[in-house]
Amino acid sequence: MSIIFLSPWRPFLSDALQAVDFQACQRDGEACHLNPQVARGNGDFFDRMNKILQKQDSLLSAGQTEEESSCAPPPPECKDQAFVPERATRDELDLLYEEAIYTVVNRVGVPSPEYVTSEGDIFNYLQKVFDMGQEEHDIILQRVRESKKASFSLRVSVMKGKNLMAKDANGYSDPYCMLGILLGQSPKDTEEKKERKFSFRKRREKLEKRSSVKEVLAGRDIQVTEVKPETLNPVWNEHFVFDIDDVHNDLLHLDIWDHDDDVSVAEACKKLNEISGFRGMGRYFKQIAKSVRANGAAASGSEENADDFLGCINIPLNEIPVVGYDKWFKLEPRSSASKVQGECHLILRLFTTQKEPYNWNGQVCAAAWTVLSHHAVQADLSPLQQAIIRWQCYSSHHRSQRMSYALLLRLLKTVEAEWEDTAVHGELESLLAESFRLYCDYCLSQMKSMRQVFPCNNSAAIIRCELMLRSIGHMQAMAAFRAVCSNRNELHLEIATVIKTLEEQLRRLVVVVDAVCDDVQRGQNVYNKLYYSSVKVDFFSISYRQLEKLVADDVNVAMERVCGNLEQESFRFTQTMGETLFELYMSLKSLKRFREYLPLKDTKMLALTGFHNWFKTSIHKWLQIVHERSTDRIRKAVEMDPLEPIQSQTKHSSSAVDVTTCFSQVREFWTQLAWPDSAGAFIFITRLTDNFCSEAVCYAELIKRKIERGQLGRDHNKSFIVQVCIALNSTEHVRVYLGGLPRELDWRGVEQAMEESCGLEGKEQVNKSLNGQLYNADIDLQREAKRLITHLTDRAVAPLMKYLDDTLVILNESLVKENLTRVLQSLWELLLRMILDSVAENRGVQVEFYSRFQYTVETLVRFFHADGEGLLLEDLKSGDYKDLDEELRLNKCSSFELIEQYFLEKISQQRILKHSRFGRISVKCYYDAPEQRLTVEILHAADLIALDANGLSDPFVIVELCPHHLFPMARSQRTQVKLKTLHPVFDELFYFHVSPEQYRHRCACLTFTVMDYDWLSTNDFAGEAVAPLSDFCWPGRPSATPAGKTLQPVILHLSRQKPSEKPIMKMLEARTGDKEAQEFVRKLKEIEKSMEEE
Repeated sequence: MSIIFLSPWRPFLSDALQAVDFQACQRDGEACHLNPQVARGNGDFFDRMNKILQKQDSLLSAGQTEEESSCAPPPPECKDQAFVPERATRDELDLLYEEAIYTVVNRVGVPSPEYVTSEGDIFNYLQKVFDMGQEEHDIILQRVRESKKASFSLRVSVMKGKNLMAKDANGYSDPYCMLGILLGQSPKDTEEKKERKFSFRKRREKLEKRSSVKEVLAGRDIQVTEVKPETLNPVWNEHFVFDIDDVHNDLLHLDIWDHDDDVSVAEACKKLNEISGFRGMGRYFKQIAKSVRANGAAASGSEENADDFLGCINIPLNEIPVVGYDKWFKLEPRSSASKVQGECHLILRLFTTQKEPYNWNGQVCAAAWTVLSHHAVQADLSPLQQAIIRWQCYSSHHRSQRMSYALLLRLLKTVEAEWEDTAVHGELESLLAESFRLYCDYCLSQMKSMRQVFPCNNSAAIIRCELMLRSIGHMQAMAAFRAVCSNRNELHLEIATVIKTLEEQLRRLVVVVDAVCDDVQRGQNVYNKLYYSSVKVDFFSISYRQLEKLVADDVNVAMERVCGNLEQESFRFTQTMGETLFELYMSLKSLKRFREYLPLKDTKMLALTGFHNWFKTSIHKWLQIVHERSTDRIRKAVEMDPLEPIQSQTKHSSSAVDVTTCFSQVREFWTQLAWPDSAGAFIFITRLTDNFCSEAVCYAELIKRKIERGQLGRDHNKSFIVQVCIALNSTEHVRVYLGGLPRELDWRGVEQAMEESCGLEGKEQVNKSLNGQLYNADIDLQREAKRLITHLTDRAVAPLMKYLDDTLVILNESLVKENLTRVLQSLWELLLRMILDSVAENRGVQVEFYSRFQYTVETLVRFFHADGEGLLLEDLKSGDYKDLDEELRLNKCSSFELIEQYFLEKISQQRILKHSRFGRISVKCYYDAPEQRLTVEILHAADLIALDANGLSDPFVIVELCPHHLFPMARSQRTQVKLKTLHPVFDELFYFHVSPEQYRHRCACLTFTVMDYDWLSTNDFAGEAVAPLSDFCWPGRPSATPAGKTLQPVILHLSRQKPSEKPIMKMLEARTGDKEAQEFVRKLKEIEKSMEEE
């Protein structure tokens, strides 16, 4: 269904109509306050206008202070699609859902009251949030349950102790901690433990008398802190991580001891961690117990040997909350005979080590908060990581749906409080930098529309504005912002640039110019007749020249500022500014039109002469916005197209009408612009034509993809065939419209203007550029149409075989054998040529396309051979068949395989090249196998071709490893430039890292590209040579031995072939959606372009 716009100026601006209405209301409101004397043509028009604007501003501000503050909610903030984050795809949501299910299944820790404890309730919530059906949920849940269980770990931070018991004569102690994980206990063991508690330092006898070995701590699980001498309030701040076997039954045990001898506790524990077995552990416990005082050592069977014992802590892991512990624990005695006092500050957190961390967290409802809290614990996200992720999520969401700036400010302060310079790097650093950049840009965009988004008479809006400014000011002062956005240290200057309100100034200029046009019109129609008939004074000429001069001066100053901003890379040319500039241009054009009423002598040297030159740069920017909006509209039209004829008389669909209507409106925009410089208009018409062509090709590709998506799971029934036909007709409808562009855009007038200003060369340039664009677009459209046709002919092989079978039965009965052979041979050659032409015209399509043709050819070969009764296989597989077979083989290759084939052909050509008129280059290459280093010596070149006007060249050599996908880490290197010579001497060394896996590829080679250096233009291509790595790197080669440095240099003759002449290049170029193929073609085309420019 076509979209009809009210004005040709706005073919793509349905989303900007509200802004245009606002401008119109503003213009009417300000025009009614114009001074009547100015309307009569007073010469002090702009002085009086400025006074009126100042008075109006003061009246508005005074009125706003007296007016009661509005209680209405603040207006919506401006939404720019550039700031709206992309929505997650269904696949991404499925992965996230599986991650959430994994988190729920493996949650650990004691939930607090605000958490949801029922697994079923959490699953119901997740199904609702992710729009997940029960069947899909059951499949994912089963997959998660069958996956490897999560491995849990416990992070223990021993921070400090306080009020410990003094054990030394000086009134202090030398405390240290020993801690570890006790393995899970049975219920019976648990009851027995109520009477006695585990200690790391029990006497050997006690250890040997234990009934269960489970209570003995595994050697690998014992950790020890440093000794803090002479203190009762030690500060350790040490961190340990323990692997947990049974998160539901294991126990964390910690002892605090007083160290009294010279034995290193850490060394003793190290030895303990090296032993194995129950008896060995007992011996080493006994060694550690030597630090117990002598009187304790003499005791037996009592707690008298525990004088150095300061207390212990036992924490069941199943009692640790979801968010962990961060608290002081009271020290406990080992038995009723022990005397202890004091507390120990511990931070405990359980986390999983099986899954990768996932970067998302936020304050949401109870069920979601339960999942996210468990996930943060299991993923071992630090407080800083959680703060950064929370900030990124909320600031991103804020760009599409307004949130509280107070919340965002609190999140920034959280990031600042947790910030550590060395803790953020890699992906997290990039995430934080991008979130800061987008938030700054979003706030700047709101400042541009400050008066609409934050009106002065709305108290809520003013509070939001204040919080927004405080948040961005706080961000600028943060160490995190300075660390990750170091290149944006002048944010205050960006804000100053924004609040200068260039767009507002331009809108006011539009109002002023329109008011002047209105005044000049009335002066021409009314006052001029009165003045001239009464006092013989030309009122119109006098007032028009003065007003025109004042308008031109102000607009010229504003446009100089616009051009200055456009030269800055950080400046963003918005759609609103483009609309305003166009409106200003049209208003100036209307004002300039009044010069027709001036006497001939007064039309010279008017200030608005050539005013269109002020808008050249901005018109270029606006055309880019027009192109983007056109593409968006075309994409939407294809999405909504039901692929049905719009009328019974037409055979194309609604999207084709949308596209041609869009083109017509853009063409009308150009007509209304009426660019006065026909020769200067050439560059704009070239841009418009290029936009039209690329948009038409884009439409053809989009509608082809729509057909292909609709084909999945469907047979070639009648409805599908009809849709393919309608898509073909729609593509043809757009192609026919493009054929009328020369008439619609007045190419003939541009040709004449360019011929007058630049001669025949100018005319040829117009023909070559514009017709070339149209020709290339026509080829692309026909290519897409042929791809659609393949859907109609995809299953045509069976009907073809039936036709041939029926026909050949008649021929076999009616012809003698010799004539039958001739007919079969002729028919076979005809079929081969048809298939070959079809393949050549459809390069770049899917591999299945060529596989189908391969199948067709093989079927035809068997048919024509007829088990020896038909044509001979030698005759069938000669001539065009070999070309076709090679074409199909190459087209079925991947882009990387084609690139490798390209270099294999170059290597073969280099081997047979014995002399060349383009010169030669002398090199030495030798390989150091132990170091995997290839050394390349570029010695000299001779008999190079002259590429400069002085009959010489300024050559240099680029050496690189190819193909690039085999050497992704290798960079090209180049020699120095040798000026004014055809026989340069370089004598330079270059080194490359080459592994055996790389040089074993047959296509791996060194390329030597000789270029002529140019100061003022692009460098010229002088020739190239290739050398396979197999000649230097293979074991047994002389160059792969230590004696390789003494070998004679290799002479390589240079060649200058055009890459476009190779079939492989055409195949790669046709793969428009393949990034690697297009990048490879682009580099070769640059070389070919430099050859053409010569």
